[in-house]
Amino acid sequence: MPPLRTALAFQAALDTPLSELYAGTYESVAKQVTARGQSLAVQIQTRSVKRGKSLISYKLQWLAEHCIPQALRKN
Repeated sequence: MPPLRTALAFQAALDTPLSELYAGTYESVAKQVTARGQSLAVQIQTRSVKRGKSLISYKLQWLAEHCIPQALRKN
């Protein structure tokens, strides 16, 4: 894997998004992020957090609602 600056230079020079230049890596990372997001969403839904107890839970809830595609949340 090239350093970020080099990868961005490839993107600029080839006028191609990094996700296309490194398609296999992108897909792998995207799957990991989706799986982790789903796991966090389940944790949020199964835990009851007392008000003021944990701001992290509220942030995770927002993440689950806004960053996990709706089709995946239905599964």
